[in-house]
Parts: sequence; C-alpha cells; structure tokens
Amino acid sequence: MLTDLILTSIPLAVRTLRRSSASSLGGEITFQQFRVLSQVHEGMGQTQISQNLQISVAAVSKLVDLLVKRELVKRTPGVDRRSHRLTLTREGEKLRRTVHDAVARELQRNLKQLTKQELSDLERGLAVLDKLMGFVNEK
Repeated sequence: MLTDLILTSIPLAVRTLRRSSASSLGGEITFQQFRVLSQVHEGMGQTQISQNLQISVAAVSKLVDLLVKRELVKRTPGVDRRSHRLTLTREGEKLRRTVHDAVARELQRNLKQLTKQELSDLERGLAVLDKLMGFVNEK
C-alpha cells in the first residue's frame, strides 16, 4: 500500500541523511546541535526550533547556549526584553556549509548510480511528496 511505503521510506531517508550528516561533523558538535544550527540558518527562533525539532524550549535554550559558547551562534536582543534574535557566526556558517556540502557530495555520488529514468521519477516523486506534505500541513 502506498501509505505504508511512504511511512517506511521517509524515516529511512531521514535516518540515512542524519547518519551522513553526523559522520560529516567530525566530532566538532553533536548532531542535535547541528540541527539547531541549521534551523538558526533558516532564520528560526527558539520557539520555532522547539516545535520543529519536537524538543522543549528549555532544551533548545541549552543547545543554543552551547553553540553561543562555541562561537557558532550569536544571540542579540529581539523585539522585546524576553526574546532574542539568533544568527550564525562566520564559524557557524562555515561548519553548516561544510557538513551540507559533504552530505550533498555523498548524495550526488549515489545519484550517479541511478538511471536517467529513475532520476526523473525521483524528481517527480519528490515534487508530489512536497505537494502531499503541503496538504498535511494545511490542517
């Protein structure tokens, strides 16, 4: 059934990408810290990061504290006294880009093993998956 295929394929793909990303970190930071770094790159605040990663705001705050201490993230005052704006430092962006590029290179190497038809099917399938996830997120 198609729903079963979706429910098994997506988690496998996510686990594979996580494993690849984690191995590219070289022990510099944890994968969870990298996930926060990536969310900061996308312009998200701590509440949004908490929701996206499904962890508590307190846990996000601790992760951000570690990234600030490592000088990978910068915290500046937000619109009110209780909020902070998060941005990547030059080193944070460099680390994020290094891991992103390493994972992209690995994917590219593996994509070369697919036929032109399979690549075309994959591209169309991912576009349809994005559309499906848009329907799910509308609720």
